[in-house]
Amino acid sequence: MILIPYDKLDRLSMKTDFKQLKKMYGISEKIYYMITRVKYMLFRECRRGNLYIANIATDETARGLGVGKKLMKYAEQVAKKEEYDGISLLAKNENVSKFYEKLDYKKVFDKVLLGERIIKMAKYV
Repeated sequence: MILIPYDKLDRLSMKTDFKQLKKMYGISEKIYYMITRVKYMLFRECRRGNLYIANIATDETARGLGVGKKLMKYAEQVAKKEEYDGISLLAKNENVSKFYEKLDYKKVFDKVLLGERIIKMAKYV
């Protein structure tokens, strides 16, 4: 799990984008990457005052054991301790969003942008 404060998310995303572009060969691959990144620029992944959760994952063999739930509870404790207003994240699909809904996260954005469904979820802490 990666926790990113709101004020660092944009800078970190830009650094990552430049690193990715340097690794790519050919103009068409770079253009495709930039077009797919535009969708994340069309909305804010994380609102001011929130902590952003990126890349939470558990191994398939550990699913159903409560590991993901414990990771999320830890993130919420960090957010409270650091005095963030809430937490936001992107769910990759409907099944993942159902996991977060069980933890009282709400869908705040659920649309198809440039052919990909984007599900943004948030919770006040």
